[in-house]
Amino acid sequence: MKIEKRRSWLLLPVILLSYFVVGFPDGAFTISWDAMELGLGLVTFHSGIILVGYSITYTLAGVILAWLNRFMKLQTVYLLGLAIMGLGFVGLAFSPNFVMVLTTVTIYGFGTGAMASSMNAYMAKHFTAKQNNWMHFFWGAGAAVSPLIMGRLLILDFSQQYIYGEGYSFNVYEYGWMAGYLAIAAIVGIVGLMLIISMFKKIWLDDDNIAEEQKSEEVTDKKRYLTKKWHEAVEVLTFFFLGGTDYTVVFFTGTVLMRTRGFSLADVAIFSTVYYIGMTLGRLVFGWSAKWLKEITIIRIGVVIAAVGILILWFTSNITGMFLTGFGLGPLLPTLVSDTSNRFTPRVISKLVGYELAAFGAGIAILFFMTSVVLTLTTYEALFSIVMAFVVLVFICNEILERVVKSNQNRG
Repeated sequence: MKIEKRRSWLLLPVILLSYFVVGFPDGAFTISWDAMELGLGLVTFHSGIILVGYSITYTLAGVILAWLNRFMKLQTVYLLGLAIMGLGFVGLAFSPNFVMVLTTVTIYGFGTGAMASSMNAYMAKHFTAKQNNWMHFFWGAGAAVSPLIMGRLLILDFSQQYIYGEGYSFNVYEYGWMAGYLAIAAIVGIVGLMLIISMFKKIWLDDDNIAEEQKSEEVTDKKRYLTKKWHEAVEVLTFFFLGGTDYTVVFFTGTVLMRTRGFSLADVAIFSTVYYIGMTLGRLVFGWSAKWLKEITIIRIGVVIAAVGILILWFTSNITGMFLTGFGLGPLLPTLVSDTSNRFTPRVISKLVGYELAAFGAGIAILFFMTSVVLTLTTYEALFSIVMAFVVLVFICNEILERVVKSNQNRG
């Protein structure tokens, strides 16, 4: 039962601060890749393989969440994922070639997926859409800070190379990303220590503590819950299309702007930054407004704002469209996760949220790849119609389930 007054005043800050590091992999990789290419002799094609490897293990972690939850608590899965992610960062820092980079990225992909799926399931059970949006706001902050950490070390190392000249025996710019990942791993270690202390102090709410409340709630609202397999399938499909929308629009918009509309690389970099700023602010704003707005209302507003943003990009190339797209998409993932506990019985939440996050990761990989093929075979300008279709499909899937919920309530 999601009653805010029952929350430990220590628990939510621990969750928010710890989820900060879940954003590290995405942010750090975007800034370190160029240096990794130079240092390890890689090419752009390798980045696609790495993304697929990461997505596979990220998805796997979500799929097996319910199985893991049979043997350990969700917060324990979360801590385990953090440890795996930290070890992956350390391994990546010492990777001498592509095979090791791929291996270590797939390792921390599993860790990141375990953290994301377990904590989203925990939040869906114990907290509201407001706190869940705040949590994903901290993810955005982590995704924004990690490139700064990585970039700072790369710039520092590059300046050392400049001081010592081209004959300097160790090309620090090529390998500065290693120091960056070690620094990030150290931060992950500090967060891990905080989690261990929080568990030792027993500030976490366990499922067995609210078992009777959930049982009573399930009996009371039996007619409201969605119980059919196709309901779960549509719910998971919503996240699949959302995952494809998110990564596809931020990655390929820059390609379209440069190759067909005459934008420079510097301009494109600003567009990407503005997108993530919009996404982070969207989660902050809608997290605050969740006190007054229902989950379904937030989802509908977010979809409309994202669609308007895509249309602005499509027809004007104005950076405002990039901001609105991020702002609208931002609250969709945390709010959809939170709404899962409103639609489905408590006993299936861990399994279903795990599948949702797995589908989100699968959508990133599959729909991204499919879009790249379509754009290659047709025209890059097709991007905006494709991502608009993804957004519409997110809306349709969600509305189908909402109609079933309303129908159940009317019959009750």
